[in-house]
Amino acid sequence: MKANELMFEELIHLKPEAGEITFNHKRMSLVSVEALGLLRRDLINTLGMERAKGFLMRYGWACGMKDGETIATMYEWDSIQELMLAGPVLHTLLGVVTAKPEEIKIEDDFLSFSGTWENSYEAVEHIGHYGSSDDNGCWTLIGYASGYLTKTFGRDVVAYEPECIGRGDSICRFKATTLDSYDRQASKMMSYYKAESIATELDQAQKELHEINQNIITSDKIHQQLTNLLAEDKDLQETIQFVAEIVNKSIVIDYYNKIIECCFIKEHDRKSYSNWADKFIYKEEKRNDIRTFPIRANNHNLGRLVIISKDRMTTRDELIIKRALGVFTIQMHHQWKITQSLWKRKENFFEELLNTNDQDVFEKFSHLFNFHPNSLNRVLSIKIQPEEKRKEVMHYLKLHKQLDKADFFYRHNNIIIISPEEDALDPISFSSNILIELTEEFSKAKFYLGVGRSAKNLPFLRESYQDASAISEFLLLTNPSDNSIASYEEMEPVMMFLKGTDQRELIEFYKKTIGRIIEYDKQNDTDYLKTLKTYLDFNGNLQQTADELYLSIAGLRYRMERIENFSDIDLRTGDGRFKCQLAIQIYYAATISNKKEVTA
Repeated sequence: MKANELMFEELIHLKPEAGEITFNHKRMSLVSVEALGLLRRDLINTLGMERAKGFLMRYGWACGMKDGETIATMYEWDSIQELMLAGPVLHTLLGVVTAKPEEIKIEDDFLSFSGTWENSYEAVEHIGHYGSSDDNGCWTLIGYASGYLTKTFGRDVVAYEPECIGRGDSICRFKATTLDSYDRQASKMMSYYKAESIATELDQAQKELHEINQNIITSDKIHQQLTNLLAEDKDLQETIQFVAEIVNKSIVIDYYNKIIECCFIKEHDRKSYSNWADKFIYKEEKRNDIRTFPIRANNHNLGRLVIISKDRMTTRDELIIKRALGVFTIQMHHQWKITQSLWKRKENFFEELLNTNDQDVFEKFSHLFNFHPNSLNRVLSIKIQPEEKRKEVMHYLKLHKQLDKADFFYRHNNIIIISPEEDALDPISFSSNILIELTEEFSKAKFYLGVGRSAKNLPFLRESYQDASAISEFLLLTNPSDNSIASYEEMEPVMMFLKGTDQRELIEFYKKTIGRIIEYDKQNDTDYLKTLKTYLDFNGNLQQTADELYLSIAGLRYRMERIENFSDIDLRTGDGRFKCQLAIQIYYAATISNKKEVTA
């Protein structure tokens, strides 16, 4: 007998008068696929997707085993291969699916069998009730193929679906192989064939439901306790410690890896966090269960909640953490609003202070500030591109240990920092350290830092502020593509012009006056600008200039003629020399930012 010789009329016998349908003398019944689809739906809704899958695969397995046993005894088969191929034919004749074998290999104890399933009722019903999913949908078909082949081949055979229309593929494709062959997917499918009754499944589902219910009750009680802590105005540290002790896990709230508050249940968790957050040793994620949750309010990033433990988080722990996350968010947003209000008050007071220079005004608001106007202070102005990053940067600076004693706030789209005496003595080192950290944490932003003059009283503090603001603006105009710093001492020769003139006009002035000389030097590797500066430094004395540059008088005269042609200025006049001297000072001020580019 060959598989393609099987005929429906010979397999199935109808006895209408007796109300019977038989297959090899075994009674069968006709059931609509809609009814089977409803059964499938109810099983999934009752047991869950995974348990229903196992249940239906075992049902398919039992059907396949029975049909394999029946068909094997009904005919004398030409070969074991024909008996294997009879399974897809039988599946098709019974109206379950159009099964089309593609390849079959039989070698001693090894079987590999693959093909396609078309018009699968099971995939159609699954999509109708649940739509496309991440898993295959032909569960009884998989079970049937596994049971049939296991019975007829005499060894454990497992079938699975590499492709299924139930998960969005264009076709259902099956593959079956003996269990001892090296096929991970086939081995994985065996877990679904563990014999469990529907009662066992329901009992397990009931236990899980009870556990979920208890977890919800527990998390509700803890949420009420957290609400009480919030109503009692407990601080963030107390709330974190309460939650950490409840779940027995270490908790950290950080912002760009700067710890805001923390509670480490075990000391090795502190080291694990440091390795993970500061040293970027991601192997810690394999040694520990590290979970992160963003803390946001009104689309504003307030920080990150980090949970660390050797033990994996349970469902109960997750429920508690999610409840606690809401309380943490409220507490942190409240702190953020207070900080914002303080920055605004500082900004308003500083505005008044700059306008009045009145010591009495300062005394009135001195409680807001750490600095004292009669001590050594310096103002640092930070201009940021894009400007939208200002709030994030301010929040980050609030956590910066180096700024514990410094005052900082917004003013005119800049971040203003008033550095205390110890930092004012070495302002470049102080500001460089800040810039290096900012560029590491905010790699997509650009920072332009201006450092004002030393100030020991209110009038000079205003001057220091004006210096810093003008310098940061100038750095942005002259070198927008790089992070940079410049101080008052470096820019002093042109500070009066930077503060009293449109800086764009200054840049245009130096480019118009000596721009051609600068470009010629760059293109030809010459020193005409240096020659011009030396000539002006020696008040136009040719001999002194030639000696300084190791040139002959004739060589110097040739250079000066070229320079005059480039600049179109008569260097023999006082006006011409003044313009060149001013243009050179502005140019060197502009190049300070290029020479002092800071990168992380």
